[in-house]
Amino acid sequence: MSYTETHIGKLRKVELEENQTLEDWCREKCQSLGKSELASYNSNWIEQFRDEYSEKYFIVKGEVWEAFEHKEVGEDNDDIYDISKNDDGTLSFIMRFYNGGTCLTECIEEELEKLQ
Repeated sequence: MSYTETHIGKLRKVELEENQTLEDWCREKCQSLGKSELASYNSNWIEQFRDEYSEKYFIVKGEVWEAFEHKEVGEDNDDIYDISKNDDGTLSFIMRFYNGGTCLTECIEEELEKLQ
């Protein structure tokens, strides 16, 4: 059954190593977390990574953002999409949405695109 979700947390940009591709980073991260093979329905490691870690990491325009201090709180009715910049380079977020029409990944990626 669908319901309204509310998520509050922070995001920090993941820095890839020099000359490291996003595909390589996703493969290495999946493998370090115990996922050593691509699922048959994924054509690359970026898709595999997104499937496995969709509420922890967000990929927008080739950048990876990691959620931390993230919690889901009680149910309300009005949508809220808010991301704000912090002095330490992280981003704070509050997302409230009806999960019958969207998901946390879509909400965060949409708001990150607006910041770039």
